[in-house]
Amino acid sequence: MLFDVPPSRPEDARITGVVDWAATSWGPADLDVAHCSVNLALLHGPEWGLRFPEAYEEAGGVLTAAASERRYWLVRDALAASEEVQSVSQPWREAGRTELTTRAVEERLDAYVTALMGTLA
Repeated sequence: MLFDVPPSRPEDARITGVVDWAATSWGPADLDVAHCSVNLALLHGPEWGLRFPEAYEEAGGVLTAAASERRYWLVRDALAASEEVQSVSQPWREAGRTELTTRAVEERLDAYVTALMGTLA
């Protein structure tokens, strides 16, 4: 993710772009937002991932109008992440996030998916 952070007001930081070098392709913005949401949920807790789609729209991003389609991309990407928990948590620990054990990241992913499914009610 690319950010613009005003030096005198870091609290006014804003997202200015998303770069997806590992898997560049054309696709729905919903999938990119879902992927970022999962990463935020794993790094900082489920509430961060749940909040990101709304923040994306508040910043001017456009997602599909249908809530069920939005939820589809969020759940799909979260389930895909379940196969990568160990491989993504290791570099995070090496970068200094020692609290992000594989088990801790699995628990965050479980809580995130559970919260997403709770939006079905």
